[in-house]
Amino acid sequence: MSETLDSQLTASVLGLGIMGRAIAAHLQQDSLLAASWNRSARNDAPQFNADIHVAVSSARVILIVVIDGAAVDQVIDLILPELGPEHIVVQCATVKPAENIAAAKRVEDSGAQFVEALMGGSEVAVLQRKLPLYLGGDSNTVEVLDPILACFSNKRLYVGEVGSASVAKLAMNLNLAMQLEALCESYAYAVSNGLTDDQYFEVLRNNTGWNFLCEYKEPKLRQRDYAAQFSLKNMLKDIRLSLETEETDHGLALLKQTEKIYAAAEQAGLGEEDMIALYKRINNS
Repeated sequence: MSETLDSQLTASVLGLGIMGRAIAAHLQQDSLLAASWNRSARNDAPQFNADIHVAVSSARVILIVVIDGAAVDQVIDLILPELGPEHIVVQCATVKPAENIAAAKRVEDSGAQFVEALMGGSEVAVLQRKLPLYLGGDSNTVEVLDPILACFSNKRLYVGEVGSASVAKLAMNLNLAMQLEALCESYAYAVSNGLTDDQYFEVLRNNTGWNFLCEYKEPKLRQRDYAAQFSLKNMLKDIRLSLETEETDHGLALLKQTEKIYAAAEQAGLGEEDMIALYKRINNS
């Protein structure tokens, strides 16, 4: 690919949820957005075009930012007629590794290229342009994409071939899912036994258990702010994807129990709230 073509990269964003909309805004600000599209109209989104075929044909890079594997398949069904050798499809939804491998084959059969770019953060990270990305696919294609991805990501980690980045993302999310329940239980235990928020978080900050997740969720726990940065239902989806695809010898016992906790919270009507809504299942305060 020539240096001239590289300098002319523009992207269209397909899917305008929390993450897609923020990505589109950054690309627009950097003059790299060709179009944005969503299944339901988002006329106030940057460069919104209700015609997905126009959105695809007007850009070199196609970012798919939807919720799950079924939605990815539906979008690929819609865009395949427009794809050609000039296109790079970047799939950002968290799906099973095998689903991305199958999606890559469909896209590459059209002559286009395919990269998986799994997101290692949530709303705050993307708004700050600090979204970690786990990348899978041809390394040369990944390198070509860097000017686009750098608009909203400060850390881009190349993992390997298509499918490997999905494994990395699910491994990270199952870890976070269990940590988050542990944080909520630890906090609930402390405050129900008389510690103030200041006392608890001062001790935690000086304990080996302190990490970025604690820092990220401290203000939300203090304020009982359950507005979704990453929703409980989306984490439950990823937990289930991990359980469906794990290949260990004896199974993931703690994750199985964690799935039950998240499932009960979703059944209680907390699915649209932030993951820290797990706290409501422990304490009513």
